[in-house]
Amino acid sequence: MQALVLPAIYTIPDKHKTSDFLFWNIGCKYSMIFIMKTLSIRQPFASLICRGIKTIENRSWDTAYRGKLLIHASGKPLAWPTFDFLPRDFVKCYQKYYGTSIRNMPKEYASFAKWIEELSNFYHLEKITFHQPVDIKERVKKYGYALPVQTIIGEVELVEIVINSKELFAIPNNYHWVMANPILYEKPILNVMGKLKLWEYEL
Repeated sequence: MQALVLPAIYTIPDKHKTSDFLFWNIGCKYSMIFIMKTLSIRQPFASLICRGIKTIENRSWDTAYRGKLLIHASGKPLAWPTFDFLPRDFVKCYQKYYGTSIRNMPKEYASFAKWIEELSNFYHLEKITFHQPVDIKERVKKYGYALPVQTIIGEVELVEIVINSKELFAIPNNYHWVMANPILYEKPILNVMGKLKLWEYEL
């Protein structure tokens, strides 16, 4: 029986799948490369999406693509987010409840509170606080940036795009990209430069 010989490069494109698959014929061995669709998002929003706290991304443009996306953190590295980055409803809720007891916060804000706790723990603070520590520069030198950039930090699934989302982060007159199944990587992919629009990254 004659052996089946694949071409040197074989591509299976499908805009609804996670990626394209490339098979390289090297002698008698084959290896598979994943090419993933990727979206660059500024910090802290990239981290918020991969944690499932922010479930939509505001964009001025639409896409026919549906499926898994790598999330690339772009912009300037952040040591600590400020009130400017978070929904006003959460800020009001935080000011009302968080100073007294985290247990009193409404359930819909539990993920925000947990994230703030993790930031405080990342910098080894004695107390959980929303406000940036006064010695944050020294802590960054010691522990690094809690919100890094030029890094692929996780992945999500783009399930639909709407224009009328009621999500806390939704901005009117934008396309609202609805994200699901977020994953924050334990080991992010470092030193990756971002690009505009959807782009492809080879794993």
